[in-house]
Amino acid sequence: MSFIIGFSFILLLAMFTVLLWLIARRIPKEAALVIIAFLIAGDAILVGLWYFGLVEVVEVEKHFRLGIGGAFATGSMGRSIYFLLMQSKES
Repeated sequence: MSFIIGFSFILLLAMFTVLLWLIARRIPKEAALVIIAFLIAGDAILVGLWYFGLVEVVEVEKHFRLGIGGAFATGSMGRSIYFLLMQSKES
């Protein structure tokens, strides 16, 4: 159960990615690196809130951390594939 609670962080990551994608569409192309900085900072803030907010609720902390790590790995792979496909569509 601890792993599933940690892995459910992927839902929050997906919503944050969609929010940043909507913002990125509206800014000029020269400011693309600003979005990457917001993505990194936002991920750090969200994972801190998720971890420290739920660490007392989970049974096995190691499985919880593995779930969060799995969510990050899956989310990063999904982000890179999605943005790669969107970039090739726009060209």
